[in-house]
Amino acid sequence: MSDVRNLPAELTIYAVRDAAEQGLGWLSQLDADAGDAPLQIAADGVEEVDAAGVQLLIALSRSLAARGRRLQLLQPSPVLQRALACLGAAALLGDAAPAASETAA
Repeated sequence: MSDVRNLPAELTIYAVRDAAEQGLGWLSQLDADAGDAPLQIAADGVEEVDAAGVQLLIALSRSLAARGRRLQLLQPSPVLQRALACLGAAALLGDAAPAASETAA
C-alpha cells in the first residue's frame, strides 16, 4: 500500500466516529495487500484534536501492530504534536517527532 491517506482537520469527540470508520476502511484495504509497508497518513491538516482523537490513533496503531505493520504519521501538525506529547503518546510521531527546540515554544 503506497497511497498516503489523510487525517481530517478535526479529530475530536464530535468527529472521531467518522474518522474511526475511515480507519477501519484503511485497515480493510491493508488486509487485502501483501507486505509489511506502514500505513502512511498525512497529518498536516489536523487543526483540532482531543483525547478521543489521540485514543483513535493509538487504537489504529495497535491494530496495525497486530497485523505486523506500523502507523507512519507524515508531517503532523503542531496541534497534533502537542496533543500526542501532552497525552503521553508522542511515540506515535516516530520519525516525525519534533526537535526539542520545536517543542520548547
